[in-house]
Amino acid sequence: MNDALKYFNRENYRRALELFLENLDNATTDDERAYNANLAGLCLYFLHYPNEALNYFNIALENSEGEENKKVQNNIDEVNRFVERIKEDIENIKSKLEEEDDKKKRGILLSNLGLLHYFIGMRDEAEENYEEAEKIFKILRDNIALGAVYSNRAMLYDDMRQLDYLYRALDLFEKEGHLKGQVDTLHSLAMYYLEDDYIEEAFYFLKKELAILENIDDKELKRRAYELAGDIAMEMGNVEEAMKYTEKASQL
Repeated sequence: MNDALKYFNRENYRRALELFLENLDNATTDDERAYNANLAGLCLYFLHYPNEALNYFNIALENSEGEENKKVQNNIDEVNRFVERIKEDIENIKSKLEEEDDKKKRGILLSNLGLLHYFIGMRDEAEENYEEAEKIFKILRDNIALGAVYSNRAMLYDDMRQLDYLYRALDLFEKEGHLKGQVDTLHSLAMYYLEDDYIEEAFYFLKKELAILENIDDKELKRRAYELAGDIAMEMGNVEEAMKYTEKASQL
């Protein structure tokens, strides 16, 4: 169970989900079932599978009482509110698309629509939106917008396609000198490798991210990177370097 929480706190929700589901299968008490089902639901929610998340929240609801039951119900209510908000936003963007003729604006709307579909687990629809946006930005030769599409599309996949699109995005952001795009993509690459416990590969991309962040005035991005670097350095057994990154994070 500690390993599951370790991955959860590191935002490696896929690996954490596997372990919480394993714990759920082996649970012998209602409290254990409620605890692991609730955390499995949270993992699925953060991975943008809201319908699947609700299934596990309902298992947690059935096996919990009192304050814990209220917390689970709050999670269910939050997911439902989130989905309704996103569905409203989707309809608004669809209405705008019907009236918009400008190619660049249509590309932006389609890219945003893909992101919204992804948020509520509609990955096939998101893929179609990104494909349309990609065609537009290629015609316009807008590499930064195209890089953003690739970076967002990468999140649709759990396999090597994610890596492919992240590298495509990084290549475009590097060519255009877009530092923020490089930082976000390098962080996603670090997380990709971290999900499969490729610690050294993850640390490689994270250090590249940190080097670029020296030239960006964004405390939240720096804190995110320093905290993750501290965790990874500690796991690699480099206590001194871990303390250095943790100290830098605390100073922001």
